[in-house]
Amino acid sequence: MKAVILAGGSGTRLKEVIGDIPPPMAMIAGKPFLEHQLRFLKEQGITEVILAVHYMAHKIKSYFGTGHRWGMDITYSEEEEMPLGTAGAIKKAEKYIDDTFLVLNGASYSHLEIAEFLAFHRAKRSNCTLALIRSQEASHYENAVLSENKIVNFTEKKEGESGLINSGIYLFEPVIFDSIESDRKISLEDEILPKLARDGILWGFEHEGQFMVIGRPETYHPLKEKMLQAILLPSLHPLSDAMQKISSSGINLVLVTDEQRKLLGVVNEKIAREFLLKGGHIQDPIDKAMIRDPVTARTSDSPNKISELLLSGINHLPILDDLGRVADVEFRVEKIRDESYPIVRGKAPLRISFAGGGTDKQHFFEKHGGVVINATVDKYCYATMIKRADSKIIIDSDIGEGIEVIADSRKDLVYDGKCDLIKAIVNIMKPPFGFELYLHNDVPPGRGLGSSATLSVLVISLLSYLQDIHYDDYKIAEIAYRTEREQLNIKGGWQDQYAAVTGGFNFMEFNGDKTIIYPLRLKPDVVNELNQHLLLCYVGKGHQSGDIHRSQEKTFSQNEEVMVEHLQSLKKIAIEIKDCLLTYQIEKIGSLLYQSWENKRKLDSSISDPFIDRLYEIGLKNGAYGGKLLGAGGGGYILFFYTPRKRNQLVKALEKSGGEIMNFHFEFEGTKVWPVKQR
Repeated sequence: MKAVILAGGSGTRLKEVIGDIPPPMAMIAGKPFLEHQLRFLKEQGITEVILAVHYMAHKIKSYFGTGHRWGMDITYSEEEEMPLGTAGAIKKAEKYIDDTFLVLNGASYSHLEIAEFLAFHRAKRSNCTLALIRSQEASHYENAVLSENKIVNFTEKKEGESGLINSGIYLFEPVIFDSIESDRKISLEDEILPKLARDGILWGFEHEGQFMVIGRPETYHPLKEKMLQAILLPSLHPLSDAMQKISSSGINLVLVTDEQRKLLGVVNEKIAREFLLKGGHIQDPIDKAMIRDPVTARTSDSPNKISELLLSGINHLPILDDLGRVADVEFRVEKIRDESYPIVRGKAPLRISFAGGGTDKQHFFEKHGGVVINATVDKYCYATMIKRADSKIIIDSDIGEGIEVIADSRKDLVYDGKCDLIKAIVNIMKPPFGFELYLHNDVPPGRGLGSSATLSVLVISLLSYLQDIHYDDYKIAEIAYRTEREQLNIKGGWQDQYAAVTGGFNFMEFNGDKTIIYPLRLKPDVVNELNQHLLLCYVGKGHQSGDIHRSQEKTFSQNEEVMVEHLQSLKKIAIEIKDCLLTYQIEKIGSLLYQSWENKRKLDSSISDPFIDRLYEIGLKNGAYGGKLLGAGGGGYILFFYTPRKRNQLVKALEKSGGEIMNFHFEFEGTKVWPVKQR
């Protein structure tokens, strides 16, 4: 069973006592209050915890991290923009929960037997059960009115009256989420529980355990005293009792006192171990093992003096009053390092390929060399990546419906058809942290604009930024290529990865041992004129490029001589288009695109179909000089080169025949990543 701890409050009234830190981080007997709650859960067999955080969340995340230091798995559910209230915070954690779950108020400590609580919840077949405790200070809280274990109402009590109060622990079934609106500040205590009571579906479990509140100064000090009692032990007790206290409290210290609570000595695990090694026995009186006259401080000492003593190397410092009685204890706490959980965003451009596609495949260029000419356009993949304090990996893409992937860690990623490309990148790069990734695209994948490779390059760039690894363009392209080919066995060429990284117009050479990218420095007039002669027409269906590449590779192996001839022609056309761009002979590109298409469609029967052929012919009859289907084939966009005088005629004819026109401009920058400034 998972537990949710509501740890997002700011504790306004408590600031005068603990300073500007989250209330769950208030030190109680040398440990943050939240750590005591985690220990309570672990003692009862609950090791999966969701911390709902908001106020100064980074301090909580920096201290607890993944939770592995305490033998627990911690997940963080953060209210980013504004506090959502106790119910809103529970709703925010919905994506991490699929079964019965426990909820604890992060500002109160209530010790009860969770197994008994759960047995009651199940016996009543309850969806919502509240743990109640009888209090003599009921006037400070809403009081539950019970009828045969069901809470039917909440009332107020007068000063001095006792009553059953909410002890800050709940058991819920996931159906509770249906009662809570999303993305709105909602109070569990003031809005949801009263409604559940009116509807007759809220059960109350009365227990006799402890209940302490940290949220107010008048309750914080009694709680500190209660926790201090857990490490005090009279001198007549055996050493075994001291060891039992250390084990149950999780605090490696016992203060040995007399009947008046005057300090006599101290014991910790190291002191006890040394005593036993010297021949002592575990049942010997504790005063035989303790260290007498430890370093202490007085309640009248300044905070600076106490800090100096702790910094001098003392691990624990009993604080005594003027009569030598234990009043408090301070521990040397390692400075909590403020970890960074940055947010980075990025965008990477899609590309159009003029010629040479197919010669960038390894089975061809290793023997014959390949060349490609392409350019990036102002259509992008966008991403936001947030580093997490836990190991969770969350991927939310516009390709699917909402969140696609929620994995507890990198080891839990499974190739199942959902965001497999991103999972493969993670498996190659092995980031030592969890993250959230939010993706959207100007153009859906499978349309021949290199979106898969562009997405890979973008995600690799974001991860490398968060890992503080500075890859060059070639290394990023190599990782992107390996992701598809080695991890997922997706066939394809090399051009898309390099195009997304570098941006602009590029002439690329591929050989067995190296890849060389030649950026083309074109004059603005050339680029503008070229843009006025090109448009993209979507043929109405996407494609799986890996399947088409696999088919083409099979065809190549069966008829290599003929295939090599066609691919050599594509290489020659790519070189000619490059020369046309550099010499401002734009008018020749239309016929070269036509030749490129005629050669490309001969590589495999799956590249074109009757509808694509018909749209292409309509284009030629209405002002286009030539064009080619982008990508592997089988669907996507046709790039048409036309005379500007007939653009309107061309657009109307293509749209009338079922084509979809997309305008574009060229983009001269490659993938960009930038940090988000956080308050």
